[in-house]
Amino acid sequence: MLPYLLPLAPFALLLARELWRRPTLPRLLGAAASGMGIVALLWALGVAKGDLTIFGLMSLTCAWLFLGLPALGLVVMAQARGAVRLAGGLGAVALLLIGARAFLYEPHAIEVSSLTIASPEVTAPLRIVLLADVQTDHVGADEARAFALAAAARPDLVVFTGDHVQLPQGPDFQREAAAHARALQDSGLSAPLGMFAVEGDVDPAGWPAVFEGTEVRALPRSQTLDLGPLTLTALSPDDSRSPAPPVPAVDGLHVLIGHSPDFALARPPADLLLAGHTHGGQIVLPFFGPPMTLTEVPRAWASGHTKLPWGGDLVVSRGVGLERRDAPRLRLLCRPEVVVIDVVPAGDTGQAVAGPG
Repeated sequence: MLPYLLPLAPFALLLARELWRRPTLPRLLGAAASGMGIVALLWALGVAKGDLTIFGLMSLTCAWLFLGLPALGLVVMAQARGAVRLAGGLGAVALLLIGARAFLYEPHAIEVSSLTIASPEVTAPLRIVLLADVQTDHVGADEARAFALAAAARPDLVVFTGDHVQLPQGPDFQREAAAHARALQDSGLSAPLGMFAVEGDVDPAGWPAVFEGTEVRALPRSQTLDLGPLTLTALSPDDSRSPAPPVPAVDGLHVLIGHSPDFALARPPADLLLAGHTHGGQIVLPFFGPPMTLTEVPRAWASGHTKLPWGGDLVVSRGVGLERRDAPRLRLLCRPEVVVIDVVPAGDTGQAVAGPG
């Protein structure tokens, strides 16, 4: 990624020199558009060489938005007068503050999202913790905090819905897989009904190693398990996108987990559908929502709790981690989360125990 970011610096300096000579608003807008043109050319070169994906375009765009443009705005503020000076200064400060929040604060600001769902299929409350998209390439404080928050909730059942460690199979993956397993063990996370994990899109062959030595049972294929108070059906990544996933009809509470929430469109015979994959979009725009969710479900379903029109409840987590590789490592108005779900007998929502803050 770095070789494609470096050319933006001298280009920004060239534009800054020109703006210093004539700091007008039209010239500032022209410089902004010119920078996006260079971003597009650099990305096209990276794609042609096989180095960059669509996420690389996002990284280049972020570099220009949150570094290049603020620099030009500060130049205009220093040289211009009146409204142009004010526009340049305010624009620069706004972009710097947004960038700082998106890159430095939100990716690490993990929160607990608690919700209560009433169901006629249970006679006593059940607490389920959903951990989605830990998606790390270097296990550290963020992952440890997520596991600790999950443990503090004292769940009856824990599910991991894929994308655990985003590294290709090899020494680096083995190192981080072992670190992931140690962090889980150190957290003390446990659940009387068990802890279960399915495969995600970025998980390499041998992905169950991230849970080696822990209480988590990795489920590499679609299967249905009788856990006593509930039935759990787990889907493979392909089945989570299938128009006809293998989900049997069963009596009692039926929990269905998969990586992508697309399986919800198949109207499967399950009561509680749990997924991740979308990261909540990672970026949420006010009054619009996430520009990209990488799922077939409606935008409104791609994060949080949805009461499905045909019955059942869909919960899609914003996830714990971030897209890696050449993607920008940011979140904006879309904090990472650990989801705590209390399933209570219908009519007894007051029985739910409040989740940790």
